[in-house]
Amino acid sequence: MAQSNETEGLLPLCRDVVFPVKAVKSIEGEFSLENYDLNVLFGWASREVLRDGEYEISARLCEPASGIERKEMLQLLIHGATFNKVMWDFPYKPETYSWTRFMTAAGYTTLAIDLVGNGNSSKPDGLFEAQTGTFIQTVHQVIETIRADETALGRTFDKIAIVGFSIGAIVANSIADRYPSDADAIVLLGITWDLAWIYPAFLTGMQTAANLVDPERWGDLDGWYQTQPTRATRRLACFAGDFEEGAVQTDFETRDIDTFGTAVTFTYHLVTAPQYVGPVFLGLGKDDSTFCPRTCGIEPYKVYTQFPKAKEHMVKVYPNTGHALMYHRVAPVLFADCREFLDAF
Repeated sequence: MAQSNETEGLLPLCRDVVFPVKAVKSIEGEFSLENYDLNVLFGWASREVLRDGEYEISARLCEPASGIERKEMLQLLIHGATFNKVMWDFPYKPETYSWTRFMTAAGYTTLAIDLVGNGNSSKPDGLFEAQTGTFIQTVHQVIETIRADETALGRTFDKIAIVGFSIGAIVANSIADRYPSDADAIVLLGITWDLAWIYPAFLTGMQTAANLVDPERWGDLDGWYQTQPTRATRRLACFAGDFEEGAVQTDFETRDIDTFGTAVTFTYHLVTAPQYVGPVFLGLGKDDSTFCPRTCGIEPYKVYTQFPKAKEHMVKVYPNTGHALMYHRVAPVLFADCREFLDAF
């Protein structure tokens, strides 16, 4: 579904926003390398927050251009590992590959955030603090702030849709379990629940300490922060099938960091969300090297059992498309499918 000629050329109105957040330790004990034992693993596996912390979450708010009727649903956009909020307004051919431009032209307001440890957000300890449990707790606080304080974004919204890619989708999955009323709709991009395949596939991306990969950019970070060291390893992790080489190069140049803490913990948050009752959309590239074992098969359709009470389930598997599906030629089709899905609610 293409945008109308009246709106496709209008750019969104964007500004930066910062959310102060607090992580509250949810498990007893002091966790450090000096006190390192199996209780660390037990805490991660139980999806706990291991340390208290005060952080800032950097965000980019984009509203429809003047003259476009604004919808009453906010899209909260959560990036993947080794990405940041820039991915939602991809600078390569944004008229084709920018989620933000497409959705604001359709009347949606978007809020793309940097998870703790990414982008312009705070970068605490990359093992014990910047990990998936911390993401869940701090994103929940952002949602609470948006719902309770109209000054946070300058207006309130009737509904909030969480749109997550890869680790962002896993965060959305875990929030739907822990805080089922946080989201009125959920869009999951680039995940399945095939735990046997994910870790070996993830490791083929060969992530390396970021402070060694690019000392000028990341030299001040601790060694637990990591990223893909070469264009070839990045390409393997993110691309397959039908895409433009220009998108590969731009993705490599704009790639961000991940943490070892995230890498250890993310699969523990691929969970069932038994109390979530809103609609859920799952979009996946058929050639996703991390989340599809050679072929996706039935894996995407586990969304029905992972979200058993959802009012609607929609699954779209896109052929000739890899993990970073928004950077492939299928992007306009994906955007239109997600818009149609959200328009219904």
